[in-house]
Amino acid sequence: MKINKLLMIAALAVTVMGTTAGCGSSSKNNNNANTGATNNAGTNAGTNAGNNAASGGGAKAITVKAKNFEFDQPEIRVKQGDKVTITLNNTEGFHGFAIPDYNVDIKENNGTATFTADKAGEHEFHCSVVCGAGHSKMVGKLIVE
Repeated sequence: MKINKLLMIAALAVTVMGTTAGCGSSSKNNNNANTGATNNAGTNAGTNAGNNAASGGGAKAITVKAKNFEFDQPEIRVKQGDKVTITLNNTEGFHGFAIPDYNVDIKENNGTATFTADKAGEHEFHCSVVCGAGHSKMVGKLIVE
């Protein structure tokens, strides 16, 4: 029960910080609620062309670049069974990256999250830090084939 309260307080604090900071600011002292591994398995300069076995079960390292009101990749494709590591790189402003269906929520620049893409279909991702007027446009799709 204490952990849930602490997580709620941390989420509220991050939301308040994001609301007051806005997209146009940068923060070098961010507290985050990153769920996932902190070990970066590699980057691929804004593409999702990582290693991937044809039948799934491979490893996929993806770097998503975020700038004011857009991600560089509106669509990310992986194979079902892939172990996916996503790194968020804020190139402009302060943003987050969340995939609710996989309990991923990165709120730190160059933060990472790792999960197994075990649910086939389309899964929305979005900016998880309120970042200004175009915040609602920061969405995309993770497609698990």
